Formats: sequence, structure tokens, C-alpha cells
Amino acid sequence: MLARRASVLATVLASFLAFTGAADVARAQNGQTRATVTLTVDRTEVDVGEMVRVQARADVTGAEVGSFEEPDLRGFALRSRQISRPLQFRFGFGNQQQIVQSSTVQAYVLQAETPGTYTFGPLEVRTADGRTFQSNEVQVVVRGAVDPRATPGDPTSGDPPPVASGPAVDGYQPDPEAFVRTTADVAEPYVGQQVTISVFLYTRTAIRGGLQLPRSPTTDGFWTVDLLDGGPLDGETQYVNGALYRVYRILHMAAFPLREGELVVGAPEVSFQAGASFDLFAPPQEVRRTGVPIRVNARPVPTAGAVVGRYELEAAVDRQNVRTGDAITLTATVRGEGNVRDVRLELPPIDGLQVLQPRVDDEIVHPSDRVGGQRRFEWLVVPQRAGTFEIPSLTLTAFDVASGTPSVVQSEPITVIAVGAAIATDPPDAGAAPVAPTTDDDEPPPTFGPLRTESALRRATTPVSSTPLFFAVLLGLPTLGAATLLVRALRRRKPSAAKEARKETRKRLDDAERHAREGDARAFYSAIATSVLGAIAARLGEPVGGLTHDELRKLLRARGFDEDLVRRTLDELEVCDFARFSSAGGAEAEIRDCLERTRRVLGELEASPLAKEAS
Repeated sequence: MLARRASVLATVLASFLAFTGAADVARAQNGQTRATVTLTVDRTEVDVGEMVRVQARADVTGAEVGSFEEPDLRGFALRSRQISRPLQFRFGFGNQQQIVQSSTVQAYVLQAETPGTYTFGPLEVRTADGRTFQSNEVQVVVRGAVDPRATPGDPTSGDPPPVASGPAVDGYQPDPEAFVRTTADVAEPYVGQQVTISVFLYTRTAIRGGLQLPRSPTTDGFWTVDLLDGGPLDGETQYVNGALYRVYRILHMAAFPLREGELVVGAPEVSFQAGASFDLFAPPQEVRRTGVPIRVNARPVPTAGAVVGRYELEAAVDRQNVRTGDAITLTATVRGEGNVRDVRLELPPIDGLQVLQPRVDDEIVHPSDRVGGQRRFEWLVVPQRAGTFEIPSLTLTAFDVASGTPSVVQSEPITVIAVGAAIATDPPDAGAAPVAPTTDDDEPPPTFGPLRTESALRRATTPVSSTPLFFAVLLGLPTLGAATLLVRALRRRKPSAAKEARKETRKRLDDAERHAREGDARAFYSAIATSVLGAIAARLGEPVGGLTHDELRKLLRARGFDEDLVRRTLDELEVCDFARFSSAGGAEAEIRDCLERTRRVLGELEASPLAKEAS
């Protein structure tokens, strides 16, 4: 019933558009192309860091939308962009079809970066018959202050990089094709203060693969912590001197100066394969770019003996009542933000207690890119005599960079009660009989076992070689060996499941080639996706057809596949999903390119070692 109603509704709608479109076709044939171009925003006032959605829509009657001008996005970071064509209706038959109505919508999600008033538009739209139309203008006011970590040398502003004496360090050399940028958020840190260092790749050419860091920036004089989560390398779009670049953050780390003076972060080197993915006959070109070294000046901490950061300290013992000579465990834990490896705690000597050297354990975390964690000290404390002992407060002096002032944190004192005789022996009584001294040469007196009151003779037992079990084992071992060899031979004759899966993968690839020759793009991409998933299942020994792309990516990483191979495999699956419903995927060059990429991916999947072989 629903299908019948939908069919009737479609017929009525088609008839209505046919009648109304006939007049538009006549106007189009007489050169009366009409268009309406509108530009809208969902918010006219935002704060720095907030998102705003900008939408440009062109509705054209009598022609097709040819080109659509991009808005000027300076002052904003492009977070996403979508292009859709919700309506395109043709009227006529055969080669006499005419465009009656076509629409194009471009939607942008922008993040405000710099305060000010920005005007979008007017945007220019050119139709296929050469006519030009313009949109309206919209204004967006960005409120708030600039991020204090931003510098005048931000490539989005187009200004030259500053020297290292500013609040941050930014080193790069603009290039019309690609360049490397290294930043440090603090130019003059204290010894032990966190400096966040990032390396970005700016490129205007498409990356086909092979993105590598042949030379990492040197960090002599720093203790570093990697802040990247190891996820996929996602890029964003930024303008540099009016040119649009794709930006990838390829290195992100926290660096803590270990000494005073000027410290140099060396120039990194980045390489990648560039070129258009749809050009089958043009091999990818290797692009190499070298960054610029940056310098920071590490200053001494104003308070002698203080450690940079914000911490809290607590101490406890596993028990307070103990016998003399038994050990108790004193645990002190320092938690907070900063380089906990710089924390030192000293336990002063305590009369009557023997304190051994502490065991130290560190736990480093970096939530929101700020390094911190905890350092745990464990002392073994042994009372040497009976009595009540007080373990004094442990003290730590910390220097807070934000406030510029030191603070002292300390634990509570702990009382320990020991009972029992002292470990040292008391002098002997004068009236006691002397004890003869012993030497190492003295032998202990002989000892005897219990006396037997009766005796008995043991009867002789049958040797093992004369028992039936001996002959059964002797004859059974060769039989068992022969059976094992027979089972192995039968297994060799039976094709393995992995071989059958590889055979099925090759068959799917042959099917894809046949569909390509027949011009059936939808069946071609479906066979390509099936062959890739089949190869993964054969390599892992488990089905993967029901997994999402994110779940499949995590599984491949967990099983030890190369990160670049995982990315290219998932990219190929996403291309298949998109191309099956896109007219661009049916191009002959794109099909050939996809087939060639798939062959390489399948070969690498079959040859790639696993961290844990499938059972």
C-alpha cells in the first residue's frame, strides 16, 4: 500500500514539474536563465573558539550551476565542508533534455580564532551558459581575546616568525608548495617547566602516502614525553598569505629543560609522496622539507631547592604497632602537575629506627596535554629497640609558574610503637657459669635415629623389563609415531582455510576486473570491498564483515599491522563505499587506479607479519 501511494505521488509530482518546467525551458531557450544565490549564517556573534555555520545556496532555473566562489575564511579555522546538490530536474527526451532547475549548497563549519568583525560575500556564481550572479553579504562579530599561546608569527596571519624572546617560539619558512613549522609555547621557561613542542606539515599538494619523519627534532637538554595518542593523522585547513593549505600535526611532545641556558630544538625533516590519486600514469613524487631550528632560554628556578609544578603529598605506614626487629613499610606519594621525576624526598635519621634506601616508582600521565602523575617512595623501617617513635613530616617545596610564588607541602607526622627486646644482646650476669667458646672446627655431636625392636627380610621384586606393561609401552611407541605421521600427511592433503580464503579473494578480484570491463561501477566497487575484507579475514583467521571502519582500524593495529598499511586499507574501503553512490567513481581512470591500489594493498596484507597469529 505504501509503495502504491509513493508511486502515485511521484507521478503527480513529475506531471507538475513537467508542466511548470515547460515554461522554464522556453525561457531558458530564449536566454532567460534565472538564479537566486543566498548566503546565511546560524549565528552573527560568537566568542573566540566557538563554532559558526555558514551556508551558501544557489538555485538556478534554466541552466546548470557551473562554478561557485569560495568565501574568504580569514580569522576562522575550517573544521568541515560539505557540498550537495539536492535538486536537479531535466525536461525533455533523448538529446533534447534541458535543465529546468538545479541547486548547489555549500556548507562550512568554522571555528573563530581572532576577534573582529568579518564579512562573508558577496559570492559569485557562474552558470553553465556563462551568466554570473551574486549573493548577499553577512557579517559575523567575533568577541573575546586572542589565545595567549598564539604568536604574531602564526602562519594564519601571514606575518614573519618572531625571534625567540617572545612569549612563544615559532619557526618556519613559507613555501608555495609545502613547508614545516615548529612551535614551542614558552620561549623562556624555568628549569623543570613544561614546554609543549609541535611540528606541523603545511602542504598544498595531495598526500598519496609515505608520510615519514626521517629526522626528528633534536632535544638535547630536555626530558620529553610524547603527547600524540597514535590515532589517524587528521588534517585541517588554514590560510597562509591568502593561500589555502592542508595542515597535519606530525609531532607533539612535552619537553622539560634539565639545565639553564639556551637550548636548541633541532630542525626536523619530513617526507611524503605527493600527486593526484586519480592519475594512474603519473607516478607519485617524493617531497622533502626541512624545518627551522628554534631556541628557548631556560632560567633557574627563583627558589633554591624547589621543584616546578603543583603537588600534594601524603605519607602512611602499613602498620603502627610492630615487634622489635620486624620491618614496616613507610609510603610517601607525591601527586600533581609537573615533572614528578624531579621530586626528591629525604627522611632524616631517627634514633632507634633503621631506615633502608627507598624504592621509587613513577606513573606519568598527560591529560589535556599537561604532564603530571605521581611519584611513590617506599622505605623499609626497622625498630632496633622497644619504644614509641615519631616519623617527622616529609616536606616538599614547589614553585608554581602561574603565580610565580613557591609553596610548601608536607605530610602529617606518623607515630610507630615497637615492643619486645632490643636486637643487641645484653652483657652476661656475673654469677652465671661460663660458657665454653666454640670454633668453626668444632663438630656437632653425632645423632642416632629411633631403635628398631624387630627385623624383617625384604623379598625380591620382579624387574620392570619382565612386566607386561614394559612390552606394551615398547610396542606402543612405534605405533603412536606411525599414527602421528599419517595424521600429518592427511592434513597436508586437505586444503587449509587460509588457502581457500586467498583463493576466494583472487576470485573476487577477477570479478572486479570483469565488472570494470563491462562498465558496471557499482558491482566493481562492491567486489573490490569484498576482496579487501576477505583478505583481512584470511590473514587474521576471523570474520571482519560486521565491523565498522573504526573497529576494523583498532583490530588491525592491535594485531601488529603497519600504520601506513592500515590507513591505506581503510581509505580503500571508504573509497569503495563512496564511489558506489557517486557518479565520479565510474570514470575509467579512477577504476584503473583503484584496481592497482587494491592489488598493492592485498599483496602487503598477505605478506604483513602479525603480532599474534590467528589460532
